Amino acid sequence: HCNAMPPGNTHIYGTETFVMGTKNEGRNFEVAKRENSVIMLEENYEEIYQGFDPTSPETSIMFSIMQEAYQENSIILASNIQDQFEKRAGRKSRGVKQSSLWVLWNTAMPSVLVELGYLTNPKEEKELNNPQIQDYLASAMFRGIRDYKNYLESTK
Repeated sequence: HCNAMPPGNTHIYGTETFVMGTKNEGRNFEVAKRENSVIMLEENYEEIYQGFDPTSPETSIMFSIMQEAYQENSIILASNIQDQFEKRAGRKSRGVKQSSLWVLWNTAMPSVLVELGYLTNPKEEKELNNPQIQDYLASAMFRGIRDYKNYLESTK
């Protein structure tokens, strides 16, 4: 996934990896609202998303319960990916963040949402279109997942 900022924020760049979270303060809350709001534009969204309403108090409670089940492993996976973005791909890491996003909520396993960079930053947009940079980013994600798998196997 690639990120974007509102006009006037073209200086922001770097990778981010999101895990499920309910601590939506500041920008994280705005990202969650924006990402989840597109659900309501789909035909039959009530049926498709099983009554999910990103604005309801019940949704906040559901996010909180689901967050606890896999959060620790999601954070480990996300941290491994961010480490590899810095080491393997030489990218600026904006860190691991928590957000209540539908794509993270409706999973039954550790899960992450990877933001490869900001399309609203002209330099980064150009880099993200470079096949060599794309290879480095893909390799970094692979290595992060591999490191996570090795971690899981070492804790058995």
